Amino acid sequence: MDMSNRYNRKIAALSGAVGALALLYAGILIFGSEQARDPLFVWLEASRADQADRIELSGSEGGVTLVRKGGLWFVSRDSREYPAKQSRVQDLLSIVTAKGRAPLRGTEASSHERLGLAEGAASRLAIRSSAAPYPLLDLLIGNTDSTGQEVYLRKSGEAEVRSSEDRISGYVGSRPASWFNLRLFPEADYPNLNAEAVQRLTVEAPASGGGAPEVLTLSRHEGGWTLNSASPADTQQAESYIGAVLMAEGEDFLAEDPARPVQAEGRIRMELGNGQTLDLAVGGLLEPESKRRSAWIEGAPFKYILAEWALSRLFREGSYFGRP
Repeated sequence: MDMSNRYNRKIAALSGAVGALALLYAGILIFGSEQARDPLFVWLEASRADQADRIELSGSEGGVTLVRKGGLWFVSRDSREYPAKQSRVQDLLSIVTAKGRAPLRGTEASSHERLGLAEGAASRLAIRSSAAPYPLLDLLIGNTDSTGQEVYLRKSGEAEVRSSEDRISGYVGSRPASWFNLRLFPEADYPNLNAEAVQRLTVEAPASGGGAPEVLTLSRHEGGWTLNSASPADTQQAESYIGAVLMAEGEDFLAEDPARPVQAEGRIRMELGNGQTLDLAVGGLLEPESKRRSAWIEGAPFKYILAEWALSRLFREGSYFGRP
């Protein structure tokens, strides 16, 4: 009897193991078939994206055209080309060049209108190369699905519809100004400019209320800073201020009017350790009610619009630099 029980237990254990293996094999077959039906997909090969020198976006906030010259991207607006955020452009390109899940959702043109993919209704991303007669990629972006997590996409001229995680709508539907690099000292033009390079600053604030402008001078001295070549300045405050000057951004580029040239009413002069001098100039009020002003770097090609809060960080009172 004992031998019979042991035999039955062995048979049961063996049957269970066989059943588990069968389930595992079935799972592999099912998963493999799903993978075969839904392989990783890429909209544009990275090697082709490297040839791009023009990107056109159109969405809910209007259209944006980006052009590449000398290895750098610019935003084309009003017949001028303004510096673009290089990392933002690269992030956009990485979305369409990355392999990922993009399951096929339909092959019939009759579904395009329902999915927001009809020509003229969909948002659009066109990536072009001057060396190619046709776009490298002409992608239409439609509605999101019921979960709001995925978006419907198709190539212009093709009926096939796919969906993927919605990482692209935020780029195509963004404001044109979001593409501007509005740093007054852009990284591409001043690659070695940092707080350690600055040896002396002279700050002349714009006059207000008819009074004479306050002039402050910060100078390096024995590992710290002095204010107006006399009083010791708080090192942390001085270096925080210099960082704010170097990282200052406008809220937009200034559309210059040749009939109304801007004049400097304030200035920050930075003297660097290599002997170079950089002048940040600030013009008059653009609109009295907003207290915005124009700003520019002397010798640079662009002028910017600075908001009141940005101006308040650039022109501090002497008490800001006092020792605690």
